[in-house]
Amino acid sequence: MFFKHFLSKRRIYLDYASSTPVDRKMVTSFPRISKSYAGANPSALHREGVLLKKALEDARVLVGKTLGAQGNEIIFTSNASESDNLALLGSVNYFLSQGISPSEIIIYTSPFEHSAVSELLSHLSKEIMICLLPQENGYVSAKNIVVPKEFKVLIVTVIFVQNEIGTVEPIKEIAKQIRKLRKEYPDSTVLFHTDATQAPLFYDLNVARLGVDMMTLGATKLYCPKGVGMLYKRRGVNLLPIFHGGGQEMGLRPGTEPVELIHNFAHALAFAQESREKEFVRTKILQEYFENKIPKVLLPVKITNLGVGHPSERSPHITHLVIPDIDSELLVIELDARGIAVSSKSACKNDLPAQSGNDNKSELLSILYPNEKVGAIRVSYGRNTTKRELDKTIKAIKSLLKKYQNIFQ
Repeated sequence: MFFKHFLSKRRIYLDYASSTPVDRKMVTSFPRISKSYAGANPSALHREGVLLKKALEDARVLVGKTLGAQGNEIIFTSNASESDNLALLGSVNYFLSQGISPSEIIIYTSPFEHSAVSELLSHLSKEIMICLLPQENGYVSAKNIVVPKEFKVLIVTVIFVQNEIGTVEPIKEIAKQIRKLRKEYPDSTVLFHTDATQAPLFYDLNVARLGVDMMTLGATKLYCPKGVGMLYKRRGVNLLPIFHGGGQEMGLRPGTEPVELIHNFAHALAFAQESREKEFVRTKILQEYFENKIPKVLLPVKITNLGVGHPSERSPHITHLVIPDIDSELLVIELDARGIAVSSKSACKNDLPAQSGNDNKSELLSILYPNEKVGAIRVSYGRNTTKRELDKTIKAIKSLLKKYQNIFQ
């Protein structure tokens, strides 16, 4: 009985920055792949395979057109994390295969990348110099990208929209600095990669205007079925595959492509870019409504981007709340018990066992609140979010604070 009652209660979902539900109405509005060949293998030579291969390439061209790129610059993967690994590890492995020494390769990055990037770079740091860009209020500066004369390869990877607090990093300014370095070091290779997974619903992703060489995207933030990622790779950028076993995706990603998922991803990305300005305004209204109420009702609660975070260069779909002396995971569990789904940090973060030295505290919290014992939750808004839901969330947080009020005495 209790289980049935629990499922019947209307829950509030505020974790869109982690994963968006499938928008069935949007997906059913897309052109359909015929069932007569949808189950075929796009690498097969028979009629069904050829037709499905055409559908795959049509999706590739659509993604390229949406991003201002060519279809042959688009590589499909299984998710954005794989795309990050292909971009960075694939680049490094290529340069090493060309006889370049690990000591001649430098990678610049921000201190608050998605774990798909930060954990890979931690692994690469055993042989390659990894430089963390200085940050202020969660925001890096392009002018800090400087290199010694001995280098032969410089790779810069900076996230577009930070996935925990929503800071929008200066991608165009970094690209400008990259162009400057290319002129200063014409005999060296300088590349710029960004993980833009949080960006497509709200920001222009035209790769020429951004000035990026590689860009990562995934289906998890586009209201379409999951299971697809994408890497834009500018022509002339060389990678080695990180997996082996097939020649699909221009030899860079083996495995039979899930064409129907790719098809939905391509159309969802196009729809997101077409409607991004309208969606930005709609979501910003929700963010401002929620954040204007917080200081009036929840005194111990801080809004990161209105304090130690960047106040203006931020995405409209994320509000990062910090509460003193309460564990982040406890906050998530308590709100979940009240029927509200939020997250404590990136849902893709895979915390290591305690004996490894990982204290389960967000790296970004450690940077922005170095001397404070705080817990944090990320509230992220989406197409189904209402002001009424936000009111209920504030009421629930207030109830949570009352339960633990002895902590604030």
